Amino acid sequence: MAGPLSIGALARRHGLSRSTLLHYDRIGLLRADTRGANGYRRYGPEGEVRLARILELRAAGLSLAQVRAALEARTPLAALLEARISAIGAAMAVLRAQQAAVLTLQRATREPGQVLNKEAWSSLLRSAGLSDEDMHRWHEDFEARLPEAHAEFLTFLGLGTEEVARVRAWSKSATPSAPRARKRRTA
Repeated sequence: MAGPLSIGALARRHGLSRSTLLHYDRIGLLRADTRGANGYRRYGPEGEVRLARILELRAAGLSLAQVRAALEARTPLAALLEARISAIGAAMAVLRAQQAAVLTLQRATREPGQVLNKEAWSSLLRSAGLSDEDMHRWHEDFEARLPEAHAEFLTFLGLGTEEVARVRAWSKSATPSAPRARKRRTA
């Protein structure tokens, strides 16, 4: 059996950066088993087993705080995994709804004579099960990833310059309340 591993050797063995292991050490998640006279960290079998467990839990999508809670047995692993399964299910539901909206939109744009406008688009998203918060996240992601394409899409929907600016500002906001054109209601 080989001796303890340096931080660089342990990082390479597990496909990580050295800075990741330094971060884990800094936050107390993975401490070196020993330190050499030169102060260099050395990791033995226990450290490598702990790192493998950390990586296994991270691959399951647990946060570093959740990993720490599981390793320190503050929170039962079963409870953390149940919560993660629920979060994954919720994310999948949102993605399925978005997929349905895109497919519906794709079909609608192929039918001759049918115009896609703001109302039709909103209706498609609602019929696919998206809430106001889901729509806000969709616009927020679109604006963050492809701001110019988002602006072009809004223009394609027939929105004027001011409303495009309003929707783009709303997409950058933390509140999901829908952007509304200022209109007076009559009773």
